[in-house]
Amino acid sequence: MELIGRTLPPSLACLDCGKPIDPEGGIYVDTDSGDLRPVCKEHADGAAGVIVERRSRPENEEEWDEWYVITSVPDAG
Repeated sequence: MELIGRTLPPSLACLDCGKPIDPEGGIYVDTDSGDLRPVCKEHADGAAGVIVERRSRPENEEEWDEWYVITSVPDAG
């Protein structure tokens, strides 16, 4: 599955336990459902490592952010 260019929701929190995820150095995403789901290191079995950057949509720059996958990495988080 191609991950580069995919987006994640504005809040980076593990969808398994709710723990906030720091994007510095990369994060893990679960791709089993076809959607990207951020997961913490403890729940990253079979997850892919990615580097993300924060982006805003121009029409609502102050309120609508998303995380954009810029590259895959062998071991994120």
